[in-house]
Amino acid sequence: METILIIDDEEPLCRTLEKVLAHEGRRVVWTLTAAQVSGLIRETSPACVLLDLKLADSDGLTVLAQIRELDQRLPVILLTAYETVKTAVEAMKKGAFHYMAKPFDNKELKSLIDKAIEQRRIYQQIQLLKGQPGEIEDLEAFTGTSEKIREVLQLVRSVAASDLSVLLLGESGTGKELVARTIHHLSKRAKGPLVTVDCAAIPETLIESELFGHEKGAYTGATSTEKGKFELADGGTLFLDEVGNIPAGVQSKLLRFLEVHEFERIGGKRPIKTCVRVIAATNADLARSSRDNLFRLDLLYRLNEFPIHLPPLRERREDIPLLCQRFLLQMGPETGKEVQEIAPEAMERLRVYDYPGNVRELRNIIKRAMVVSTSGMIELVDLPKEVRNPEKRSFTPEIRVPISEGLTLFDASRQAVVQIERQLILEALLKSRGHHGKASTLLGVSPKTLYNKMKEYGIRA
Repeated sequence: METILIIDDEEPLCRTLEKVLAHEGRRVVWTLTAAQVSGLIRETSPACVLLDLKLADSDGLTVLAQIRELDQRLPVILLTAYETVKTAVEAMKKGAFHYMAKPFDNKELKSLIDKAIEQRRIYQQIQLLKGQPGEIEDLEAFTGTSEKIREVLQLVRSVAASDLSVLLLGESGTGKELVARTIHHLSKRAKGPLVTVDCAAIPETLIESELFGHEKGAYTGATSTEKGKFELADGGTLFLDEVGNIPAGVQSKLLRFLEVHEFERIGGKRPIKTCVRVIAATNADLARSSRDNLFRLDLLYRLNEFPIHLPPLRERREDIPLLCQRFLLQMGPETGKEVQEIAPEAMERLRVYDYPGNVRELRNIIKRAMVVSTSGMIELVDLPKEVRNPEKRSFTPEIRVPISEGLTLFDASRQAVVQIERQLILEALLKSRGHHGKASTLLGVSPKTLYNKMKEYGIRA
């Protein structure tokens, strides 16, 4: 049960807020004077502070500075009857989480408190992670509370102790190389080398030599004997990124290695045995490539002993705030900026953006926003245009209207409209995380129209 500290010289307001927040399962402590603030913070360790801008014995900005000295990360929401842009900007610069003008809506205040507490939890999680041993640092890229990431981490821990070949499946930017590195660090091969090969970046004519090496004089330009990646990875792990780009001729040689753990260099006459674990990754559909005779099916089976699918960021939006805070901490030295906060409005846009580039794109967005920020906080104006004002996407749903006797063109058109409307409503609700007001805005209709349509189509939030 989180504690909320209220600092306001209006006793009736304090008592009303205590009832409202206690009903939400919060423990509430309040004081009418600034003199007791330091002692109460030390005694109660609040998760959030509601602070009046005008107090009988002080002012809110002075108390805010006092709170910041005690706890730099304690979220403070200012309550003010004197709502001005100047006061709000000054408060945000001094470290306030947000502000609300009196009289305020209880539902909006509770929502703001939830966001403030969530941000504090995220910071505490990051502090715990920073003190963990090395293997957790690799998992840090996947920290979060989403069920999908917990499943990924469980699979990583399960397969790490074995010598099974692992195939990592997922879109670009989902962190396949980080997962490969984590598996290696958690395995019994951790003291051996981890060798990475980007199969998409090597010309087809050179990839065999890159993987298996060559003897001196094996071809024009081979002036000396060179070891390939399989030899360099002996006793450790070889990570083949974008394995679907390996040409057909080299696929058979890779398959042979996976079966008997030996190979010959180009131009070599004796087999070379190495002890290497292979982890492969792809963002392509290798099963389809196999059907098109572009990728050997037997090689796919060998690589696919233990598949792990990495979900795109848009399927685990609840992890976005934690990842954002992690990047803020990580990229401070790199950008030369000490940015510790993300304004709630900016975070809301970051939550709903689709991230075609996944975690890598989110990292770049935060890095850019840190560079352009002038207030010590990432605000809405600091985000790229495509995140601030996402364009309405063209939508082409799959429509299936079965042809049947007696079905008129009008009836078919009506069925198609129903399918499109239902699918658009579901997508808007998903994107707005079930918030009817935001969903109706995305759809360009009133909340009442959205409610009636949901009722008509049997959609429950």
